[in-house]
Amino acid sequence: MGGGTKRAEDPDAPLHAVALELLGGVGPARKERLAVLGIRNVHELLCTLPRRVERWPEWTPLANVRALAAPRPKAASAEEEALDGDDEDGSGESLRVRGGIVRFRFSRFAGRSLVRATLGDPSGELDVLFFNQPWLRERFRKGDELDVLGRPTWAGGPAFVASRLGFTDSPLPAPGTLTPVYASTEGLSQEMLRTLCLQALERFGARLHEPIPAAVLAEHDLPPLPEAVREIHAPTGELQFVRARRRLGLEPLLALQAGIAARRAERKRTAALALECDERLALELERHFPFEFTRGQREVVRELREDLARGIPMRRLVQGDVGSGKTAVGAWACLLTARAGAQCAFLAPTELLAEQHFRGLSGLFERAGLRTALLVGSLKAAARREVLEGLESGAIAVVFGTHALLGSPVKFARLALAVIDEQHRFGVAQRERLFDKGRDVHGLLMTATPIPRSLALTIYGDLDVSTLREKPPGRSRIETRRIQAPRDLVELLEPRLERGERVYWVVPRIDGEEEDAPGAEQRFARIAKGPWARYGVELAHGRLPSEERGARLERFRRGEARVLVATTVIEVGVDVPEATAIVVESAERLGLAQLHQLRGRVGRGRLESACYLMGKRSAAERLELLERCDDGFEIAEEDLRRRGMGDLLGLRQAGENLEGLDGDGLDLGLFDTARRLVAAQPGLVERYGAARPLS
Repeated sequence: MGGGTKRAEDPDAPLHAVALELLGGVGPARKERLAVLGIRNVHELLCTLPRRVERWPEWTPLANVRALAAPRPKAASAEEEALDGDDEDGSGESLRVRGGIVRFRFSRFAGRSLVRATLGDPSGELDVLFFNQPWLRERFRKGDELDVLGRPTWAGGPAFVASRLGFTDSPLPAPGTLTPVYASTEGLSQEMLRTLCLQALERFGARLHEPIPAAVLAEHDLPPLPEAVREIHAPTGELQFVRARRRLGLEPLLALQAGIAARRAERKRTAALALECDERLALELERHFPFEFTRGQREVVRELREDLARGIPMRRLVQGDVGSGKTAVGAWACLLTARAGAQCAFLAPTELLAEQHFRGLSGLFERAGLRTALLVGSLKAAARREVLEGLESGAIAVVFGTHALLGSPVKFARLALAVIDEQHRFGVAQRERLFDKGRDVHGLLMTATPIPRSLALTIYGDLDVSTLREKPPGRSRIETRRIQAPRDLVELLEPRLERGERVYWVVPRIDGEEEDAPGAEQRFARIAKGPWARYGVELAHGRLPSEERGARLERFRRGEARVLVATTVIEVGVDVPEATAIVVESAERLGLAQLHQLRGRVGRGRLESACYLMGKRSAAERLELLERCDDGFEIAEEDLRRRGMGDLLGLRQAGENLEGLDGDGLDLGLFDTARRLVAAQPGLVERYGAARPLS
């Protein structure tokens, strides 16, 4: 329990300014544990979304529970069996028993304590096990009636492992009672969280006010905010709980949209470098590239020209499928900016991708008379110092790099454009750190994880959105097939290796002991000792020093090794046109969008390419979608439906709290509702934009 003097309460303070210490039971230690769950004030406590609701079961006769317990296959003492029972994962439905204490005893073993109480009811007797609660031996009295939630087990006979305990003077909820189940953390029980939420509701619930018009709530079948908060923490019915959860789920989305609206309004009040570009100059810049732009690329370039000429900071998201030509569009914008005497930063999430961009584009810029550089974490001190000096003096026009670009030592003479590739891997704060290295910097964000345009407008509402759908000519078709076992691949891959083509073999984990699911290290050892050793085999994963990893990838590019065993570290940043086949083991461990990205490592030349997926039968339905579909937009939408918003779009990395709106609970309609509400009611920007208050 919390101690010390409680601070005085200001009855006029908004709830986000009401300290948790005003609640009974919250002291410094408990405050820290609540902060782990993202709860720092009464507003956030009231807004906490339970994961689900549970209905308390009826009591099961003790004889029925005895019948459900079964002996364990291995011989063990009763204490060892009891310990095994406590170590089970707790899966399966909990049961509830009630009976009087016939006898009890206390013991210690294997560093744990055990109180074994025998309960009796009209149907018979049953041993109930209480682990690591030695104080119960002082609390129990023969004849006391106990109410216990738990599960059957075997401990020298039929038994019951207790998870919740109620006494006559401190009873458990009555059968049929609905109880919310919250996310939890060590040292903070469900009971304590429920108690604090109910206490906050009782003391501060009257301060809640609903800012959304009743007609809008009715249109979406949402209860008013005060009712929703009551139903979420003290539910009166499962339907009421679901409706309340949707209404509270709207709160972080309103805050998200309010922040978007505020950023868009702020940007319109600032002035950025205006870059005029007529049709003649646009075509002149395009001629620097060794290929013709597609119709889609030219359309995006037209949108960029309009943005950059306005004199306010551009914020444009270019989304497109793997291989649709986003990088060339970003390079075109850098050419235009650097020719005007300003600097550009090209940010990538991995050293591999940053190095690929630098290697692939530096020649283009240098032919235009522009100096380029690479800044990554593994750069030697002398080389780093030279790059930093070149950026600060303005001698370097375009710098490619990773998070190293965000550090305080990096200073630009006149940064005017930041291009951020795989933008969903960076948080909002990280992007802003790069923009802050110049004055009103233009921002071009790129992603190969496309989403529907309407949803992009909702999630990235402070950005203008461009979409690239067509692929440049000359890209080969990629056949995708599910394969049951590695031996099935020999006759498929051997002819490719004989012709000098390259093969990726991807394993999600670095280490793995299972025979049927080895890690990359184990798979590499097997291939390197087999008949394919004559083609040369390399291994690449995240634990390798970047220099060593780079050297191995370079040997693969040159064809000195034709097989590359790797983890998903090659998902982006590896471009080898001679690579015509990719194998993905344990494909069920990866999302559809990630598998599609990996598939995009091949098919980069004119040779027919193939992607072979090895996954468990349980993943057959997902993998069949990849067999029949190569449209990244369709795949991303399916991934969105299956895996949830946060993983796919990087919203958690962006610092947005969307707990409870992912996965099965994802309600895309709420995203659009929040966007429309904030657009129609400017007052919501002030209400939710700063501190996200409920009141």
